Amino acid sequence: MTVFWSLVAALGAVVFLVGVNSGDAQQVWSIYLVNLVFWSGLAVTGPAIAGMMQVTEARWSPSVRRIALTTAGFLPISFLLLLVLYTGQTVLYPWVTTPIPAKAGWLNVPFFWLRTYACAAVLFAVCFAFVRALLRDAIPPEDERERAHRNRVAVILLMLWLVTVSLWGFDLVMSLDPKWYSGLFGGYFAVSTLYTAFCLLSILTVRTNARGRASIPPAAVQDVAKLQFALSIVWMYFFWSQYIVIWYGNVPVETRFFIQRVFVQPWTTLAWVVLVVGWIIPFAYLLKRLTGRPPQRHAPLVVVAIFGLVGIFLERVFVVFPSVSSTARLPFTLRDLAITAGFLALFVLSRRWFFAQFKPVLNLPHTGH
Repeated sequence: MTVFWSLVAALGAVVFLVGVNSGDAQQVWSIYLVNLVFWSGLAVTGPAIAGMMQVTEARWSPSVRRIALTTAGFLPISFLLLLVLYTGQTVLYPWVTTPIPAKAGWLNVPFFWLRTYACAAVLFAVCFAFVRALLRDAIPPEDERERAHRNRVAVILLMLWLVTVSLWGFDLVMSLDPKWYSGLFGGYFAVSTLYTAFCLLSILTVRTNARGRASIPPAAVQDVAKLQFALSIVWMYFFWSQYIVIWYGNVPVETRFFIQRVFVQPWTTLAWVVLVVGWIIPFAYLLKRLTGRPPQRHAPLVVVAIFGLVGIFLERVFVVFPSVSSTARLPFTLRDLAITAGFLALFVLSRRWFFAQFKPVLNLPHTGH
């Protein structure tokens, strides 16, 4: 399978390189940016979830915490892909060639890329420091010094995660349309990223358990489902909070963002798909699952988790593409799918590298709640 995923990644790279040198560079860079923020968000949020478990002393499943760490394998690749994004700045960001005087202090090329790369480098380094600390042997009950050290690293990681991922929302995504702004967008972007990470964690938990790499009791799987459910609600709450303020303010510079997407095809259809696939279906299933007896089969949980991932990926398309070009089309061509498959392949290969490099011992005893 490693050979297969390597070929898929290579094909995606070739298709991307050919595409950016074609007459349709805007479309190619748009799908590249969507994939970059989506997969990088997943990669960096896995360690953040483990950090949350560390700070809150969540002992309900040490294996789940270690599974969350495995997404960090993509971080070195993510940084390289962020460097590549620099070459597409004139295609994606209009303020690069046509500065906006009122925002020039924030949206200027040196400062924009300096903060993007500096925040990413520091956050990624702290993620790996936390990975190394957490993948040592379990802390002896009397070793308060080591526990305090892990807690400090986790707190630093969480602070950096919130700042960096929020800045990705403001800088990498919102500045595609520099005349539109929303003070909530950074928080919305961070929360939706956290939702995708819990969806992925649900899938990885069930899959790891099924493969015998870890012994995760049904109650722990149910706890992951609860977190996925909670974040789906928080995601929709942030969206609604952002939307309602813009709606009742009715300021043209703000409302045109939603008018362009909610009342213009093909984005109107995509908006409904995101709502139904990304939230309504997962919400309905998880509400039923969490109010009844915990099921022994977890295949439906995996399906709704995939729905959540697909929904947020399409939401990234929904936000990015119309901002880059008013004539943008849905990214469902073979070229777009090949580039997306290339990112997926890199993510899969990076997790395999992580397992080979750090050898996380997942089959840990369950300690209960």
